[in-house]
Amino acid sequence: MISPWKTSLPLEKYSSERVVIYFHNDEQWVPIKHCYLLKAVALYQKTIILSGKEVFAFPPDLDPNIFYKLT
Repeated sequence: MISPWKTSLPLEKYSSERVVIYFHNDEQWVPIKHCYLLKAVALYQKTIILSGKEVFAFPPDLDPNIFYKLT
């Protein structure tokens, strides 16, 4: 699942917000790690370079599996 969106850098005031990084695997979202948004952007870029895959950051209180099952 490759997104056409470009990754923009978060505003400084949001860079220390906590997020959960997820990977989409077949029919489910797999949580990988909790971290700060700025670290998530760095991990996103590193993941693209090393594996060609995308990871996604969501707020800690949002489980993307709930929305995925509704579609």
